[in-house]
Amino acid sequence: MADSFFSLDIGESFIKLADVKKINDQLEVYSLGFTPTNPGFYQTEIEKAIQNQADEINKLIISNKITKKNVAIVIPDSYTFSQIVTMPQLNEKELISAIKYQADQFIPMPVEETNIDIEILEENNDEKKITVLMVAASKKIIEKIQTLAELAGLVPESIENELSSVGRFFSEFKNLINLKPQDKILIINLAGNSTSFYFYDAEHSIIRETHNFSFGYGLFIREIQINTNFDAKKAAEILKTYDPKQQSSYEITPIITPGLKEFLGEIKRFTSLIVQKYNSSINRIYFSGEASQFPGIIYLVEKMLALESKELNPYPLCKSNPITLSHKNILSMFISSIGANLR
Repeated sequence: MADSFFSLDIGESFIKLADVKKINDQLEVYSLGFTPTNPGFYQTEIEKAIQNQADEINKLIISNKITKKNVAIVIPDSYTFSQIVTMPQLNEKELISAIKYQADQFIPMPVEETNIDIEILEENNDEKKITVLMVAASKKIIEKIQTLAELAGLVPESIENELSSVGRFFSEFKNLINLKPQDKILIINLAGNSTSFYFYDAEHSIIRETHNFSFGYGLFIREIQINTNFDAKKAAEILKTYDPKQQSSYEITPIITPGLKEFLGEIKRFTSLIVQKYNSSINRIYFSGEASQFPGIIYLVEKMLALESKELNPYPLCKSNPITLSHKNILSMFISSIGANLR
């Protein structure tokens, strides 16, 4: 488990590096670091842009004194297609056929142009059923990530999406996060340009439902820019220090309110789906990803939905050292990259 590799979470806004190992019930953290993702990296096919990103990754690796060459890579949910399905227990040939059929239903592109990975999340021998996570990504995206790793002098150990790595983190540490079997958790994985919702069933240690949509904290930054004379860097700084419980030098509440209402609407629609589909009500919300870049959203969601909401900060799970202390307030950024180390 992460003895021979480290992880890179190549996110929409940040690339996060983690070299972490689980020892008993603690995380031994050897390295943590992040650097901005070059704008347009996922959209461009220009080799120079990929090389530039590889150079930035090398700087990050050198500054964190990483000597390992094998790497577990995480890519954004927004650049993958995911579905969690329950199906009968099948033999290998039948399972492959069923997965191809299911994939054709949820992938909005020709199946032959994608790479598909599956993970069996749960086996119910009494009912002879299995719950399967299917993740697909375009071959072009996977090839780009492989090229990026090669240009950075790295060997990909694995490539997975955030859903997969966050789910692994929760399953490994569910008892230490003080989850009760009856807990029905909504994990909100906030990114720069998108957000993912995961419905986590603590009783069975499994993510049962997922939803990704094109709305991230970057929208709030752009709204601040539009309504002020600030550049993106200053707008991001204001958003990061915004405290809705206190009067601020920059009153941005009216600016972010329309976007916040849209965000809350997505949460309400997702939680209603959970009630209808699983006859279960969400009783707690955890924020991961770049929630540390907009911590005020956690308080606002809790206040407006009357649902306990908190940042998923793994600091209490980490063995104390200078690295964890220096990253203490932003550790929620590293949930995906830590999860990738737990393979």
